[in-house]
Amino acid sequence: MSSMLQRIKVWFSPETIPLKTDLLRPHTQPAQHIYDAFQVEAAKRSGREFEEWVVAERNVVFRAATEYAKKNSLTVPTMEDVERLENASLGADYGAKWSIKLANLMTAGHIWKRAFDAQP
Repeated sequence: MSSMLQRIKVWFSPETIPLKTDLLRPHTQPAQHIYDAFQVEAAKRSGREFEEWVVAERNVVFRAATEYAKKNSLTVPTMEDVERLENASLGADYGAKWSIKLANLMTAGHIWKRAFDAQP
């Protein structure tokens, strides 16, 4: 392998990409908070069985979403919401899709409430 290809391979490995430079990382909260928690847990997949890391990732995403929702008075998702939205987010960028869908669920009612509260 050429040295250029080796450098590219190393640069793009999950262990060397800081979360700040992740091109799929959402730009808004709470999606960014959920995504970051997911990425930290996803980096631990190596050496685990499939069922083990899937459960661990769901638990981390659920915990991150729940904590953020409670701190910011948003809708708290259920574990069923987390699992349903994970299944609806399959693809190469499913972590980003998953966190954005959860964030949308958490904030949906609050966006409309703020809009109606602003009416004269």
